[in-house]
Amino acid sequence: MKTILSSVRIAALMFVTTGFLAAPAVAQTKFAQPDATVRAAVEAAVLEANAKMTAAANRLDADAFFEFILPGDDGAIIQNGVLFKSRAEALAAVKRGFQGVAAVDRRFEHPRVTVISPDCALLAAEGSVTATLADGRTLTNRFAVSLVFVRQGGQWKLLQGHYSMPTAAGQ
Repeated sequence: MKTILSSVRIAALMFVTTGFLAAPAVAQTKFAQPDATVRAAVEAAVLEANAKMTAAANRLDADAFFEFILPGDDGAIIQNGVLFKSRAEALAAVKRGFQGVAAVDRRFEHPRVTVISPDCALLAAEGSVTATLADGRTLTNRFAVSLVFVRQGGQWKLLQGHYSMPTAAGQ
């Protein structure tokens, strides 16, 4: 039972520390890209927003993390095959996941930003997260994430994304 609870806790932690909404399928394989200057600016802004989200998660601050997610329930929130029905449900899951956790260290590796428009971009990455529980145990796992960011009111916010941890067979 402790193993299952630990797995659930690390899954919830991984969820918050990676963003967590399902990325929409792009109907077209080709689209008009902004010029190189705009692409570079969007890429830098999206990476900065993601770094701030990561810092909030690493501080175990679910409310600060969710400040980077658009309000409302327009995005489909998915984690490891589980569809959350609302933003509030996802926030509650994240807060439950932080219970009994002393520290989190999430690190993104090889982030790739695809600029869709001057106001929309997709970030895809892999990485690792280590959670130290209040009893001193440490759990580490790999993750993969895709996050759709949109610029609204001059700020980059998470609209949709998807988070998953590889299974033992897939590692």
